Amino acid sequence: MEKSDLSRCFALDGEGGAEAMEPSAPSALRWLRFDFHTPGLDEILRRDLKLDALVVEALLAEETRPRCRSVGDGALLILRGVNLNPGADPEDMVSLRVWVDAEKLVSVQLRRLFAVGVLEEAFRQKVGPKTTGELSVAIAEALTERMQPTIEALEDRLDALEDAAETGDTEKLRREAADLGRTVVTLRRYIAPQRDALETFVAEVFSWQTEGQERLLKDIVDRITRLVEQLDEIRARSEIFQDGLAALVAEKLNRTMFLLSVVAGIFLPISFLTGLLGINVGGMPGVENGAAFWIVVGIVLAVTAAEIWLFRKFRLF
Repeated sequence: MEKSDLSRCFALDGEGGAEAMEPSAPSALRWLRFDFHTPGLDEILRRDLKLDALVVEALLAEETRPRCRSVGDGALLILRGVNLNPGADPEDMVSLRVWVDAEKLVSVQLRRLFAVGVLEEAFRQKVGPKTTGELSVAIAEALTERMQPTIEALEDRLDALEDAAETGDTEKLRREAADLGRTVVTLRRYIAPQRDALETFVAEVFSWQTEGQERLLKDIVDRITRLVEQLDEIRARSEIFQDGLAALVAEKLNRTMFLLSVVAGIFLPISFLTGLLGINVGGMPGVENGAAFWIVVGIVLAVTAAEIWLFRKFRLF
């Protein structure tokens, strides 16, 4: 098998430690971690590990959504973790496909997951999971722990947008709020089904699953439920914020249009008067009178004052 920086195979010693091994090497407890692009992986899973054809198909599927399915005394788990790779968007969640039974845990991934790397470090320090069942719970817990900071960052981002609503660029704020909403929807699309998958995992009965593992899984499910509720709250607040921005823009537009209407209402009679006096026909009054211009100015000012008084009286401004 060609080596990959995502492929690691370990023999668990049952005491919290693990040693590197070849996939075909015998071991009582094994964690076989594979890169999705490993050449001949299909053959390794079918021939060497003797996994069911449906399980292999699920492990190597191009597109996946979180789910759980029991096959005999083993479980197929399709999970997702936030993408914390440099330059990546956290909502572009990384798929982790897992098969676990009493003797082995097989995981397949397309990209690096920091949650998985933490477990390798735990093995090096001799404080890792002791069984494949504990390892499956540890993976679910590590994935969940890394979701919390990402969702809290979204909440902080929304708080900042709300604080800038009065003084910030409205159009820019609307774009950022829409982008935030899309991020929340994308995260919820995978996190909510992951909760359902783990609930199914808890409900299934396996010979290698202990009561302690079930309690930990139930706690993880509760934490994911709170994360989903937090995402729903952020999405609702984001929608309210966008509605508020739209109302604010509409209010500013209405004020501007009203002001223009008032100005037009004031100048319309004046424009009519000056236009009437500006026609170039015989018989125009005051042509020979040197004070006629100032008389017209006085009339215009009087009309303007009368209009302003009427606008104020009828509370038009």
